[in-house]
Amino acid sequence: MPYSVNHSDQNKTPIVVNDGTVDTSTPVRLIGKNTTRFGEFVNENFLNLLENFASANPPVNPVEGTLWYDNADSILYIYDNGQWYPIGFTGNTRIEVRTIVDTNGRNHKVLVHIVEGVINHITVGPYDNNGTLDTSAWTPASTEFAEDGTTPLSTYFPVMQVGINMTNRTDFKFRGTATTAEYADLAERYAADEVLEAGTVVKIGGSAEIIPTGSRADTDVFGIISTAPGFEMNAGAGNNDTHPYVALAGRVPCKVSGKILKGDRLVSSMVHGHAESALPTDASDYRKVLGRALEDHAGGEGVIEVVVGAK
Repeated sequence: MPYSVNHSDQNKTPIVVNDGTVDTSTPVRLIGKNTTRFGEFVNENFLNLLENFASANPPVNPVEGTLWYDNADSILYIYDNGQWYPIGFTGNTRIEVRTIVDTNGRNHKVLVHIVEGVINHITVGPYDNNGTLDTSAWTPASTEFAEDGTTPLSTYFPVMQVGINMTNRTDFKFRGTATTAEYADLAERYAADEVLEAGTVVKIGGSAEIIPTGSRADTDVFGIISTAPGFEMNAGAGNNDTHPYVALAGRVPCKVSGKILKGDRLVSSMVHGHAESALPTDASDYRKVLGRALEDHAGGEGVIEVVVGAK
């Protein structure tokens, strides 16, 4: 009496296997009643499933959901809608889920992208392994290594943060065409003498590279500490405490003092790290002008949107 072998999906037509025959319409052989070499076929089926049909060539007659391990290229495929799709990589080119410990002992779950034995980039999520939101910059601990097992991971990834972190190896670049940016300013990291809040107006000076302004219409005014840069330059120089991003061009929130009208040119204020409206005599000296106000400010101290570098 023939066997009627049903698919997992009951909407599909069952496969009928006659007595004494072996059906080969799928990658595993379906064995009819009273078939010789029954045990051999069953064991081979189990072995093929264990190894996911490991071969340089895909199994014949695959069905929806079949897995195939291409052992020539170390890639795992799944068969769906008449096509093989890669779902996993091993060997020298692969994607791994890892936990990386930072210098403060915190664990970070990441995706590591490895191409030809070299870590190309690491994707970091916004939460650590304890489920705590953590968007601050961090450095891999000395116990974390690159793919050779001896070079500290921090050699190639000295500073990491939420998002896609590219290796600093020579010739590894992000290449593409930018179409949009979530934020509006172009900023670069500079060494600071102290921790600076976003919106602080800074000048070149101090024992490091930048310090807050503190005099009116300072000709050394340099930029504004960025709230959220649209383009981050020199990102590996340090973290936000030691090397904050300074907005050099574009729209950015800025600490201000005094009455300001939209469109006013801005110069540094006597109030620590603030800007104020320029006097007519200031506007003629480009060295003093920080940018232009994009909104009114009634007076006192506050924060408004400005355009850095606009004269």
